[in-house]
Amino acid sequence: MNQETGKKLLDKNGKEITSEKEFTAESKNGSIDIEFTFDSSLLAGKTTVVFEDLYNENVRVAFHTDIKDEGQTVHYPEIHTTATDKASQTHTGTVDEQTTITDKVDYKNLVIGNTYEVRGVLMDKSTGKVLLDKEKKEITATKKFTAEKPDGTVELEFTFDSSLLAGKTTVVFEDLYNENVRVAFHTDIKDEGQTVHYPEIHTTATEAATKTDTAAPDSKTIITDKVDYKNLVIGNTYEVRGVLMDKSTGKVLLDKEKKEITATKKFTAEKPDGTVELEFTFDSTLLKGKSVVVFEDLYN
Repeated sequence: MNQETGKKLLDKNGKEITSEKEFTAESKNGSIDIEFTFDSSLLAGKTTVVFEDLYNENVRVAFHTDIKDEGQTVHYPEIHTTATDKASQTHTGTVDEQTTITDKVDYKNLVIGNTYEVRGVLMDKSTGKVLLDKEKKEITATKKFTAEKPDGTVELEFTFDSSLLAGKTTVVFEDLYNENVRVAFHTDIKDEGQTVHYPEIHTTATEAATKTDTAAPDSKTIITDKVDYKNLVIGNTYEVRGVLMDKSTGKVLLDKEKKEITATKKFTAEKPDGTVELEFTFDSTLLKGKSVVVFEDLYN
């Protein structure tokens, strides 16, 4: 029975789910087991109650049909997850030696007082396989909790080195266990809510007048930096921030007033991959014989 509607539960083919067993009583009191085998994939988040009738010579002589009886009830949990980068708090990840993905797991229809465990693993969206870290190990997280309410939320954190993930996308898969038995899962490789994108940028700097990487010192020099980006989230707003560096010292280049030479540009990603340009305008008369390198950072 469907506890919510009080009506008989139907399978995918619209048929009732039933079971029966004949037995001969060997004593006045005893017990028998009846098994119902069916496809429960449509029951996530629902609750079913078993109604039983006892017949003798085709006459109903006893029954147990209490829709509110917890002893006759089986709860089918449901989970949905939302994964975001902890630093950006969006689906755009930060490429770093230590980064954290926070996965918010919303659960439904648990049994109050029962202990559950959520087990998560990161997947490579491009291959559909488990994502491995530098040491070829799976990136996982687990959390045990006792359900205080049927519906609620828990969070898992995956902390790992994402420096190899520039340009890649990871999807979080989650399984919910009760007594070491998997009772629910959320494992959709195409679900954007479970997905974190790791951007990648490459830049090409040229002097605006010569359109090459060679420039003559001038009181007004413009360097154009073409920033090619990859794997952004469509609709998100990003900002590119650039600064000129002194190649010989590896330090930030300062102008005549001892200020950093910077440029920024905000844009909204219309496609995952694309290009934006920044312009650095400054007095380069002090740079005769020097080389300048443009450093760029992408923010979300």
